[in-house]
Amino acid sequence: MAEIALPAFHVTTPVKVPLEISQDLARDVERYKAFYKQAYGVDVSEADLIREMARRFMESDREFQAVKNGLKSRSRGSPRSGHPQRSEGGTG
Repeated sequence: MAEIALPAFHVTTPVKVPLEISQDLARDVERYKAFYKQAYGVDVSEADLIREMARRFMESDREFQAVKNGLKSRSRGSPRSGHPQRSEGGTG
């Protein structure tokens, strides 16, 4: 059996957030839902999958966790952002 990256999870109390996704992503979520059911024998909703994936993604982002916990981000002006920080009033 294929190994699934998303571990089994329990459903929590949801909060509604309006969200639109592309048709391609919607199809992939449907496929992942079937993959999850094959792996765990449990049927979950698309909303539960997206919610859990987003939660796990944010938990794994160390920079975000540092900001969330009130620490300064080390990546200020990092190449990943695509926009280096510039001082105001400069000519550069």
